[in-house]
Amino acid sequence: MSLRTLSEAIILQSAEDLLSASHRKEGLEFFGGEGFRLSAEMAGMTFDEKLDLLHMLLGCISSGKKMSECKKEMAVSKETKRWSHQHRGRKSALANAV
Repeated sequence: MSLRTLSEAIILQSAEDLLSASHRKEGLEFFGGEGFRLSAEMAGMTFDEKLDLLHMLLGCISSGKKMSECKKEMAVSKETKRWSHQHRGRKSALANAV
């Protein structure tokens, strides 16, 4: 297993934790701290990819969707690369997390 693969797995598991009510605190700590930044760097994610992931997670949390439903949104967000109107104001807050 490569470092990149391991980092991607950590990010995906943390995303699932964030969307799980019983593990949300751990997910918030990961995405709000250095964990996400370091893992994303090791995974080779660009700044835009990190923002896209955080945007998708924010949308899922605000709508109460599960990880399986969010995977579909992630595919669409990669295609459009646009911020929905309701989340444009949060773009700078997400950028600070990156």
